[in-house]
Amino acid sequence: MKRGELYLLKSDPSGKPRPILVVSKDVLNKRAVLAIPFYSQQIEKRSAQDWCSLFYSGEGNLEKDCVANASEITLIDKFEINQSRGPIGQFDDAQMKRVLEAVRWVLGIE
Repeated sequence: MKRGELYLLKSDPSGKPRPILVVSKDVLNKRAVLAIPFYSQQIEKRSAQDWCSLFYSGEGNLEKDCVANASEITLIDKFEINQSRGPIGQFDDAQMKRVLEAVRWVLGIE
């Protein structure tokens, strides 16, 4: 797994397949990855929050409009990620920059 790749969690408490974005450096992605989840509900509200980044359907191969919620950045064991078909998408540098701006806001990094 590499930084910038999108995957689906195997199971999510809501029962929906939840996309996640790998944000940790590749060298650290041995047993677990640092990832940010995406949400497709309450897009208008969430996209106005500094800790969220809005992405439209097709960006990074996402199936629908959604937001990456950097306030929920978390370490996820690779066992919990559906790797059978590989990444579902990939973010380019500009898309990663948008997400990392939200991460910096969450961490208080100027």
